[in-house]
Amino acid sequence: MIQVTYISRTREPMGAEALLDLLMQCRENNEKKDITGLLLYGNDTFLQVLEGADEVVDDLVSEILKDPRHADIEVINRKAIDQRDYAEWRMGFDLVSNEGLAEVRGLTDFGAARFNFDYLVGHGPVVESLVEHYREPHFDQVMGELDAQDRVIRHLQGALKDLRNRSQVARLALASVIDASRDGTPSESLIRLCESALEGLRPGD
Repeated sequence: MIQVTYISRTREPMGAEALLDLLMQCRENNEKKDITGLLLYGNDTFLQVLEGADEVVDDLVSEILKDPRHADIEVINRKAIDQRDYAEWRMGFDLVSNEGLAEVRGLTDFGAARFNFDYLVGHGPVVESLVEHYREPHFDQVMGELDAQDRVIRHLQGALKDLRNRSQVARLALASVIDASRDGTPSESLIRLCESALEGLRPGD
């Protein structure tokens, strides 16, 4: 099993509907391929982590490298892993903001404006701090030695991360409907996207 981290610059800004469409496609495809990971977006820049079977992830990265939506792509890291860092996320997602970045340990002077392709490619430790911030806690034999209080805290931290991830999907759905309403009537494809996003937000999913 491997984990690949890459940074890309989009050819043009992606609005809420385009991001929602991309995110729902990722989740559907990753479900079929048993891929998990994380996707961050801001300033026409993606930071993505993919993890799964070696051949499956490598094939997906090859497809991404050919995707015309990306102007530049830089693979930052490819490494073998024994367990997943994002086991519960078919594709965790967050829109980069100053508020959100303020929660990242070690990045007190890092603002949303610096989340761009050129800066991230040249600052590996910043990338590592970002992906570390979003990692899911894992429970293994070592974790079994921790006391009950620590386990509860870690479980709650994971639940809060999942809740934030779900809220970002809802935010995209609402923003895309608002944008479409300003331009006229939301299209059938947008309505289906929102229905799919809503289904993923139902309790127990």
